[in-house]
Amino acid sequence: MLAITAIGLGVGYITHMVGLSFAFGAFVAGMVLSESDFGHQALSDIIPLRDLFGLLFFTSVGMLFDPTFLLTHIQQVIILVLAVGIGKGIIFAFIARIFKYGNIIPLAVGLGLFQIGEFSFVLARVGLSTNSIGIELYSMILTTAILTMVLTPLVSGQTARMYALKKRWFRHEVLESSNIPDSGLTGHVVIVGGGRVGFQIAQVLKRLNMQFVIIELDHRRFEQAKAAGSAIVYGDAGQEIVLEAAGIKDASLLILAIPDLVASRSVILHSKHLNDRLEIVARTSGPDSFGLLKELGVSEVVLPEFEASLEMTRQSLLRLRIPPTEVQRYMDTARQELYANLFNQGDDYRVLSQLRKAEQQFDLQWVRLDPESPIIHRSIGENEIRKRTGASIVGVVREGKLSPNPDTDFVLLPNDLVAIIGSERDREEFCLIALAA
Repeated sequence: MLAITAIGLGVGYITHMVGLSFAFGAFVAGMVLSESDFGHQALSDIIPLRDLFGLLFFTSVGMLFDPTFLLTHIQQVIILVLAVGIGKGIIFAFIARIFKYGNIIPLAVGLGLFQIGEFSFVLARVGLSTNSIGIELYSMILTTAILTMVLTPLVSGQTARMYALKKRWFRHEVLESSNIPDSGLTGHVVIVGGGRVGFQIAQVLKRLNMQFVIIELDHRRFEQAKAAGSAIVYGDAGQEIVLEAAGIKDASLLILAIPDLVASRSVILHSKHLNDRLEIVARTSGPDSFGLLKELGVSEVVLPEFEASLEMTRQSLLRLRIPPTEVQRYMDTARQELYANLFNQGDDYRVLSQLRKAEQQFDLQWVRLDPESPIIHRSIGENEIRKRTGASIVGVVREGKLSPNPDTDFVLLPNDLVAIIGSERDREEFCLIALAA
């Protein structure tokens, strides 16, 4: 922090000594630091000082505001505010189009940069001190700049509404996307966030030859995924048009790899509106948000920090020569206590966790019974599953509810998800009987 402050003040003082603005030198120093390899860490270190000086700067600017001058020159000020706002909006929207940004981006840039920049105060002050401009023109610039700053949040907040009008009045633009077939996708996975978590998920899905689409707002990540051959859409997943471009209406699963709860909530609401059958797996930063995510209809929630702590604990216990079975038991218990209590599904979740644990130790396989299956509408005993195949039914999931260790009187129904254990040959025999049409 000391080095960053010294660089900023030092370069500023050097520019002041050669006759340039002190603020100009500090601005140049900031530009140089931002382009260095240490730019992100430098910014994180300097944020408290930046916020403090920013507060002092804007407070001092606000104290210069003269309501009397505004009232006596109200017409000129309004004309100047409109001229600056519309003029800057057109210029920045045009620049965005030159760099091939489309859809909502030119509009968002134009409205988001509605205000007169902070350097106008510095330039106006220099002009006043050198008698280049008079006090009245200085007051006009100051008043106009303050009003545009006040109006910018209100104006930029209308971006979504104005974009909706634009879509209604003008030809619909195609969102920037890559590697998505023209015929579209069906039953695919939509991954929101192409960072480290989303990228790893995409790599696994690619190895399994499963179709997926990534939604990413960072253009560098967009280009990286595009170069890797992944199907990706550039845009904000909180906008319905972006979700539609990713084919959310025909998707089977939505994976939220972003930690921001506010952004996740917006994505979930829009996704459920477009596809109410969608399964959702979400990432969150803390257990406090479990209740909200459950109310929104999220199927599964993952705590990355909690899972990382479990893995570190597992590795540590193994290094301490704790038996692997004991280590796994502790890990399962910790995971059950967190997720089962937060989702209020204690019994079912614990039983399902036990079945997952059994799946790691035995040859367990899940089989869904078709409506044409010859073993449906009959009990396990009547089908003589064990006698005919050698396999055993250890669980049945029906309408989302798990029935562990069903007895011989348990009647199998269409679309039941049946868990069987046995040798590979026994399981193959069961599938031949259960799936025969």
